[in-house]
Formats: sequence, structure tokens, C-alpha cells
Amino acid sequence: MKKTVHISGYLLFPLSEGKRAVIQRGGDCICTSCVVEILEQREDYACFETMNSVYCVSAPAPIPVQSAVPLKMCA
Repeated sequence: MKKTVHISGYLLFPLSEGKRAVIQRGGDCICTSCVVEILEQREDYACFETMNSVYCVSAPAPIPVQSAVPLKMCA
């Protein structure tokens, strides 16, 4: 049974079976082993199986406007 990895991040390149996936997470990049099967792919989510794991990559949630820090104008 392969482990399932849930990551909040972005795929830097389109998924392709037989190639590695590259995931940007914060300031880091994660390179997976070769993709064996693409299970699901949408604009904001991808689930795919590699030789070693199953990855579920979802885009980070945007910061709500209400919680954004107000900025003061400088003269």
C-alpha cells in the first residue's frame, strides 16, 4: 500500500505519465518519482500516483479580504 501525501502547493509543469512531477510549496520545490497514473486533474487540484506514493496537490486557499492587514498611506 502506497502512502498518500496531501500537499498545498502548485504543479510547476503539466503532469505527464513517465515523468517526474515538480511541486512548488512555499519557497521549496518537491520533485516526485515518475508519475505512473494521473487519477484526477482540475485547475486547482491534482491527484496522481507515482512509483512510490499517491499525491493530492491542492492550490493554497486565498487570504480572505477581511483578515488582510490594512495598510496606511504614507505621505
